[in-house]
This record gives sequence, structure tokens and C-alpha cells, in this order.
Amino acid sequence: MGGDRWARPWLAAAYAALFVTIGVYMPFFPLFLAARGFGPEAIGLAIAVPVVVRLVALPAAGILSDRSGRPRAFLAGLGLASAAGFALVGVASGELAILASLALVSLFWHPAFPLLESHAIRLAAVGRVDYGRMRLWGSIAFVAANLAAGLALDRLPAGAVVWMVAGPFLLFALTAAMIPELPPALEASPDQPAASPPMRLALGVAAAAFVQASHAMLYAFASLHWEAAGLGPATIGALWAVSVVAEIVMFIFGTRALGSFSPLMMLVIGGVAAAVRFGSLALDPPAALLFPLQLLHGLSFAASHLGLMALIARDTPVQMAGRAQTFASTAIGLALALATVAAGPLYVAFGAAGFAASAMLGAIGTVLAFLARAQPHRAGSGGNRRAPS
Repeated sequence: MGGDRWARPWLAAAYAALFVTIGVYMPFFPLFLAARGFGPEAIGLAIAVPVVVRLVALPAAGILSDRSGRPRAFLAGLGLASAAGFALVGVASGELAILASLALVSLFWHPAFPLLESHAIRLAAVGRVDYGRMRLWGSIAFVAANLAAGLALDRLPAGAVVWMVAGPFLLFALTAAMIPELPPALEASPDQPAASPPMRLALGVAAAAFVQASHAMLYAFASLHWEAAGLGPATIGALWAVSVVAEIVMFIFGTRALGSFSPLMMLVIGGVAAAVRFGSLALDPPAALLFPLQLLHGLSFAASHLGLMALIARDTPVQMAGRAQTFASTAIGLALALATVAAGPLYVAFGAAGFAASAMLGAIGTVLAFLARAQPHRAGSGGNRRAPS
């Protein structure tokens, strides 16, 4: 059904709906928990539950999606189940019931993002969409959801947060069901085992994991450090807004960039940008230099993300697309979680100088991306078994 005119708006809408849920959940779900009587330790446990569950949920969902042969229907099902799961969280009574409901919904909620990414890069691989221009709608929706939910919660009780997450998941289910399906993958012969991910892909995923993990201290402590340095809320908000704008610009021009640089070279660029960005932050620069450093988010995050997506599209057979995407997301999520745990002690011990560890993670990612570039590309591992356009 349809062509580009059908694919683009529905895929953009699916990204927007999914990122609205993240944009509400990340900043405001702790408010819901506090309103339900959770203390600081219990809130920390509740936030950790989805992180643990995703380590199991992502690989399992990738396998099930690939085996179903109907990734679009699988995505829509995840959206419906996530909406129902968050509704269950909303009506649950008591800490244990809320934690159990949160663990249940995490089985469906977390796989939705990497599997949407998998479908998007497959559509991009056959020329149906421009991946970067679709993904940017997620970034825009995330910021819009932050602002809109904050304004709404000035007037609504904190209990409304879960319903502000559940509702967009219904929209995600609808829009995911409308994304064009691709023709089935060309099957390998029965006596030919499925190709395992080539070394270049494994190294590329590892490179992306290190580069993305380098952002952990920024996400956790940058605002606190800037506030302690005397910056006001408006300036801190502007610093974060600049980084999101840089991310969006990179997604707009991502396809053009990938026409000039290979996916692994994009990972190299992202790693170098992370090393420069966080190495500079380790020197505790004056406020005037923070804005150009935040612009590097367009490279340290967005360029490395685009590079990984293009690498997966090129080096993974269609029949393994879901598994490859969820494997990559699991690796990045685990690396980011470990880096976040380490960020606390580092910041307490060294303050801004702790960003030197972030710079080191970016440098390691750069080295791994260079090692991946040295690996031969196995023709049988990817492109020749993609669905035809």
C-alpha cells in the first residue's frame, strides 16, 4: 500500500507518539510515584525496574518480531499492551502492586522503540523514507511533551502522569498499524544457517555503546553542576534546548552526511566529538563556552546514532533486523546504565573533572569504530538478502 506519501506521515507520527510517552515519563513519573507514597529509595527502585526488565524484554521481542514476519502488527500490539499496562499502573494500589505493574508494562514498552527503529531503517534502505527526517519528529515531540506536560501538571494532580503516557501509546498503536509493510525477506536456503552478526557490526555496536554511554554524566549531573556554578534555570534550559536543536539539524541532514561519510566514519566523528565535548567540560569552562560545546550534541549523539542505524541496515539480513536492533539497544542501554552508576561517585569525588571519564569513553568508542572499519564486509551478511523495493 502506498508509497513515500503514505510512509512518511505515518512513520513520523509513530515516532512523535512514542517520544511523547518518553517526554512525559522521564521528567514526571517520579512525581506520580511520590504522590503514591513512594520514598526516595522506593522511587529509585521503581525507576530501576524497567531498566532491568528491558535486558530480557528487548532480545526476546526482537526474536518474536522477526519470527512473526509481521513487524508492523507486532509494533501495534506493543503499543496497545503498553497503553493497557500503564493504565494498570494507574489503578494499582500499594507499592508492590505498582512495581509489579511497572515490570509487566516494561515487557512491552521498551521494545517498541528499537523495533520502530528497525522498521524505519528497513523503509529507508529501500528508499521509502529518509530516516533522519523521520527520527527528528521524535526529538521535536520529546521537547514538546516536556513543555506541555509541565504546564498541564500545574493544573492536574500528579496521578495524571500515567494517563498522559497511556494515551499517546494508543496513538502509537494506531500510527504503527498504518506504517507501510515491506515485502517479506528473501529466505536463505534451508540448509544454510542464518548468518551471525559480522565482527564489524559487533564492533560498531560496541563503539556506539561507548559513545552513547559517555553522555551519562551529562544527563545526570550537568544541570546540577551548572546551577552550582551560578547559572539560572533559564540559562540551563537554553543549554539543553541548544543541544536538542543541534540534534534535530543533524537528523535533517543525516542522509546527506551518510552520502559523504560511511556509517562507521559517522561513529568515528561522534566519538571524536564526545571526547572533545566532555574533555572540555572537564576543564569547567565559563558559561560562554558551554553553548558551542552543547552544539556538539549534534555529532556526539545524533551522528553516532545515525551511523549505527545505517550500519545495522547495511550489515544485517532483513530476517534478523529486529534481533540486531534490539541487541544494539540492549548493549547501549546496559553501557549507559553502568556509566550512570559510575557517574555518581566520579562527580562526588572530582566534580567537573569527572567528565574526563566521559571523554575517555568517547575515545574508546572512536578506537572501536576504527577497528570496525578495518574488518572486511561479508557480502552474505546483509544487503543481498534485503527485501526488494
